[in-house]
Amino acid sequence: MLKVLKFLPLLVSLVLSLNLKAQHTEFLKDEQPQLRDMFDNAAFHGHIRNFYMNTINRGDLKDYYTNATGGALGFTTGNFKGFEIGVKGIFTYKTFGSDLGVEDAVTGKNAKWEYELYDVLNKGNFKDLDRLEELFIRYRFGNSYLSYGKLETEFTPLLNHSDGRMKPFAHRGGWAHLNFNSKHEVNLGWIDGVSPRSTTEWFAMDETLGLFYNGFQPNGEMADNHEFYPSSGIGILNYNFRKDNLQLNFYDFYHDKVMNTIWAEIGYDLANFNFGVQYVYQHPFSYSEDLAYVNRYVQPGENGQILSSQLSWKKSGFNFAFAYTHAFDTGRFLFPKELGRDRFFTSIPRSRLEGLGNADVFTFKAEYHLPKPDFHIGIEMQQLQGPETGKFTFNKYNVDESFQINSHLSYHPHGFLEGLNFDILWIYRRNQNHTDAQSIFNKSNFNQLNFVTNFNF
Repeated sequence: MLKVLKFLPLLVSLVLSLNLKAQHTEFLKDEQPQLRDMFDNAAFHGHIRNFYMNTINRGDLKDYYTNATGGALGFTTGNFKGFEIGVKGIFTYKTFGSDLGVEDAVTGKNAKWEYELYDVLNKGNFKDLDRLEELFIRYRFGNSYLSYGKLETEFTPLLNHSDGRMKPFAHRGGWAHLNFNSKHEVNLGWIDGVSPRSTTEWFAMDETLGLFYNGFQPNGEMADNHEFYPSSGIGILNYNFRKDNLQLNFYDFYHDKVMNTIWAEIGYDLANFNFGVQYVYQHPFSYSEDLAYVNRYVQPGENGQILSSQLSWKKSGFNFAFAYTHAFDTGRFLFPKELGRDRFFTSIPRSRLEGLGNADVFTFKAEYHLPKPDFHIGIEMQQLQGPETGKFTFNKYNVDESFQINSHLSYHPHGFLEGLNFDILWIYRRNQNHTDAQSIFNKSNFNQLNFVTNFNF
């Protein structure tokens, strides 16, 4: 008995030790990563949007207005050994407005801009307007990632999100974002499908080109290039370099069967000034040579070339900029409107350079930003010179020389209303030469009000 009592403290110590070891093992087991952690750490995000648009045409030409309401809801899983999965849906419906299908008595045409809040490929549908916008898998490592599926790509000055309507551009394919350090960054992408802005369907790249208005060929014939290019996709190479006051961006867009576009951009900061230059060169592929003239997207020998520059000054919330762009007479600058919108220094809402050559654009911008409260006001004035209506060699969409003013105001409240923002954009545009009804209806000599309310979460 005494021998048992003698060893009792040792036995108790051993039992307690085994018990603590078992608990520690169980604790470590519970801390091991599990697949369901991806969903336990998932995040929801999205927005609710209301967009009121009113186009006021000249004189007795018909006006149109509409109000669209919608939203988007996205879900991204937590990170599991570097992997994430994301899905996002978006919807829109018409809450009120005029009948957009009623034709103008003078021109016989109906609404244009207001339809872009819904589905321009299915005009008259104002309710069944949902779209699966994202469905992707992503692998993160360091500050880099690899993605595949329906996704929002990194920004490029041609292929981009352009979230200026109810539904932005959405792209499908693979994307690699490689951030080596704070100075060097590389993006590699291959896009084989797109859901263009203001549409609800997804299209493979071989059926994307020419979905919208095809414009004219250089000889004046109406272009017809939809489904004449069996393109497998568009490849993007982007290199960005940042050091001190210098910024360098290089892009190469390889559009299979169609053309190659090189975009080089450099910017330099000096005190409160910034100077930037953009240069673009395009080269068509030989596939177009085997197509009928009217079916070609780009004609053999056309080399679109653009030189754009900007000088800006920024201080104490004020920002002033003057930009000048020259399109050379070596060919029209072309990039499918189904994929994005060009972002030259002179590009402003409702006025882009796509389809033009042998033209000059001058833009003056003035902005003021007040941080508290978060208030922003600005104005943009643009003069387009060079295009001649009826002469199509460098004028794909038969536009006239024009003058345009955009004024915009935005307000972002904080505190309880954090995430809510209001944006107002007023546009005035007029032709310089041709002002007959057919030339200007819904194109020029109009005023347009855009009032957008967003709540982001």
